[in-house]
Formats: sequence, C-alpha cells, structure tokens
Amino acid sequence: MKIDPGQKPVTLPAAVENRPAQPRTDKRANTDQTDVTLSQRAAQIKQLETRLAAIPVIDRARVDSIKEAIASGQYAINTENIADGLIDSVKEMLRVAK
Repeated sequence: MKIDPGQKPVTLPAAVENRPAQPRTDKRANTDQTDVTLSQRAAQIKQLETRLAAIPVIDRARVDSIKEAIASGQYAINTENIADGLIDSVKEMLRVAK
C-alpha cells in the first residue's frame, strides 16, 4: 500500500452553529408537480451502489484465518517483500517531490 503524497489535505468548513429548526413554508405548494425520471446510466449507477453497499468491507473469514495462523506460529512474514515495497514507496515519493 502506497501513500500518495501528491494529494492535498482536505480542509473542513468551520463548525456551524446549531440553530433550532424552524418550520418551512413551501412556496411551490400551489404549482403543478412533475415526476422526475433518472437516465439509464443513473439507474445503473444506483444499482451498482446498492450492490457495492452489500459487499462487506472486511473479509471476516480471511481475518480469522490469519489470526489462527499467527496464534499457531504458522504465519510467515516475507520481510523481503515488505522491504521492497517500502523502498518502492520512498522512490515514488522522491519522484513526486521533484
């Protein structure tokens, strides 16, 4: 996993003072209302969002199997791959910084 140093931090807006809710008056209450239909692409995106929301963020079975391997001493850590990944990340950060 690489950290992208090129992205700028997001600044959040200042805190907004909480005010008591005030009843709204709907100025368009007397106008004719029309139905809104989504384009086919928007409907597809909505369907994909629904499917993505159903996918668990964490694969519990994989986490449990790794925990068992660590507990039993069978989990092998490839330090060479970790070192190579760290070196690649530093090289990438140095290229971006130029």
